[in-house]
Amino acid sequence: MQIDDETLMALADGQLDADRAEALRRAVAADPDLQRRLARFTETRRLLGEWRQSDTGQPDAGQPDAGHSEDPLAAMIRAAAQPAPQQPKPQQPKPQQTTPPAPANLNRRPWLAAAASVALAALVFGWWQQSGAPAPQGLAQPEIAALDELRAGQVRGLDDGTQLSMIASYRGDEGQLCREYETVRDSTIRIVLACRGTEGWQQRFAALSATQDGTFQPASDESAIDAALQAVGADQPLTPEEEAAALGDSAEGLPPN
Repeated sequence: MQIDDETLMALADGQLDADRAEALRRAVAADPDLQRRLARFTETRRLLGEWRQSDTGQPDAGQPDAGHSEDPLAAMIRAAAQPAPQQPKPQQPKPQQTTPPAPANLNRRPWLAAAASVALAALVFGWWQQSGAPAPQGLAQPEIAALDELRAGQVRGLDDGTQLSMIASYRGDEGQLCREYETVRDSTIRIVLACRGTEGWQQRFAALSATQDGTFQPASDESAIDAALQAVGADQPLTPEEEAAALGDSAEGLPPN
């Protein structure tokens, strides 16, 4: 039984009707891989719920139990939610205060924003790492063809009405070619990082965003895709010449000016 991440997230969020939820729970109970994926979404959802309800704005997330290997996404949320240590400042005479003091929680805004972006990634992104996580997901043939043929900056219309835009190419820490691209269909935007290995192109990261009025809205902020690139060991984007060499004869013409 093929169950995608969006369906598992809906199950974790309690958004499915009773019959559908019960059928999925039976399928999950019989499949260890589904159990791991559902546990990941359930844990990140729990952390975010505690975060929102906390008086301090931080998840009530102490250290994981001894001997328990914490999921990488949950660990990212915990780490992002911890404020950076502040360096002590020299004591200076306080000038006479002429304006009301700023609310005390203002100094938490930067790290709260950073943690929020990581937490959002945890809930809405399919995230695959090369160890201790579900295997990377395969891609549809039209997307594989675009990965083989399009240069960064080129756009291709697929038969189902999807517009696929190639964004950039990278080399991973094992020398594998990785490519970042975006698909837009109707009101759904999808950002994908795919890498080419011995079994062909595999999806390593995917983010979904639905717009309400058809206008463009980013599927995530840059920190999320940056974290995905870091997970595969990618550094700077390839130059046009490096990309052309990596794609070989299958690449289409020069990218648009």
